[in-house]
Amino acid sequence: IITQRLVLRPVRQLRQVADKVTEGNMGVRSKIKTGDELQRLGESFNEMLEAIDEQHQKLENANRALDLKLSELAEANVTLFQANKVKNEFLANVSHELRTPLNSIIGFADLLAESEDPRVGRYGGNISSAAKNLLSMINDLLDIAKIEAGKTDVRMDKVSVTDICNNL
Repeated sequence: IITQRLVLRPVRQLRQVADKVTEGNMGVRSKIKTGDELQRLGESFNEMLEAIDEQHQKLENANRALDLKLSELAEANVTLFQANKVKNEFLANVSHELRTPLNSIIGFADLLAESEDPRVGRYGGNISSAAKNLLSMINDLLDIAKIEAGKTDVRMDKVSVTDICNNL
């Protein structure tokens, strides 16, 4: 009876608490009042459960904060995607609108370059050269917009960096 009351009953109570915790009941606590090491073991078990509860709460709060940040990042990502799409459309439209009058300018500048007056011919050549450089930049912008939109196949080739630098 003494062993039953002083040792086995408190041990069974601790085991029942441990079993309930194993089942997921984190609110259960040890209520052993024996005034000895078994009571201290039960108190330590309760302290451990309190620490686990605190950590669990901290993790839940961190998960909520991460979910909120993830939602904010998703919204920002959608906004950035839309802004990038608008930018690409703008570049394509501006480039297209600039190419049309630029081709006319190049055509008329080429006519002026063929003039018999050397000064007019030189001016026409300068205009044509500058317009062709501008057209090349616009075409590069269009190519970049097409590449970003995924409408162009990019071909990878080996090149000589030395030759490119020498040409530049």
